[in-house]
Amino acid sequence: MQNVVNSLAVFAFLGMVIALFAISALLRIVRELQQAVLAAPAAEPGPAAVRRVARFASADGRPTFVLVVSEQCPSCRDRAVHLAGTPRVDGHLVLLSAGAACAAWVEPAPHVEAVIDADLLGSVAVGATPSLVKYTPDGVEEWRRAVGSDPDLDRLLGVDLPESSNVR
Repeated sequence: MQNVVNSLAVFAFLGMVIALFAISALLRIVRELQQAVLAAPAAEPGPAAVRRVARFASADGRPTFVLVVSEQCPSCRDRAVHLAGTPRVDGHLVLLSAGAACAAWVEPAPHVEAVIDADLLGSVAVGATPSLVKYTPDGVEEWRRAVGSDPDLDRLLGVDLPESSNVR
């Protein structure tokens, strides 16, 4: 009986070792994909039908940065809260969503305008959320990019972080 128990213990240990190797390989693949996403250039503007949005034109000559979020997305909430705490950038900040609850994420920030409009969201037509879309002062889309992290959002917005800041 002791031999059976010992054999089962050895098999269980071997199974754990194999599982650790499999998890390690998956983690390596995920890290490679993350690096590829961070190194990718900004996506090309969308088709001509969605390139111009008059709602995002500005009279002061500054661009408009539109963070497109979804109400059910935890990452969207994190990026929106970070956007609300972002220092002023050289442009207008807009949060665009179809869900009214998303407006509360940026409510404490007067420099971020929350736009809750399903039709406008459909015309912007992003493929993934959260995404940041930059519009020129005349409302023409310049670029769009999926946002994976707070430092990624800061980089896309052109926020200068102090050297002493702890960037994750």
